[in-house]
Amino acid sequence: MSFFNIYKKGQGKWVRLGTVIGLGLLIALGILWIKNTFMPLAPAYSKMIMVVLVGSLGALFCFYVVNRPNLADFMILTESEMRKVVWPTRAAVIRATRLVVLSTLGLALMLFLVDTFFVWLFRAIHVIR
Repeated sequence: MSFFNIYKKGQGKWVRLGTVIGLGLLIALGILWIKNTFMPLAPAYSKMIMVVLVGSLGALFCFYVVNRPNLADFMILTESEMRKVVWPTRAAVIRATRLVVLSTLGLALMLFLVDTFFVWLFRAIHVIR
């Protein structure tokens, strides 16, 4: 298999696409950081050379990452497992969210009451003023 062949073409394409988009964003942010940190006064042509060079190397790196057999197999398996997931309905998510918010508020109220009791107790026995 040569470098520019796609390993198991057509399988795991959404996870691979997401990986390439994520890596592309990181590379773009890295290019901006390099340009602003190390090359603020550099001429425009040298900035352009750096952008093209780092962007090209980044693109080759992305292609390499999504086509390495062990990583590509992992991404393919990840996508196949995600297809098996049964996602909750909107109503179920709203009910679960309400339960979490109410539980959190109840716990916060309980901790407030316990803290208030201990403050009162420690003041009563003159541990704190």
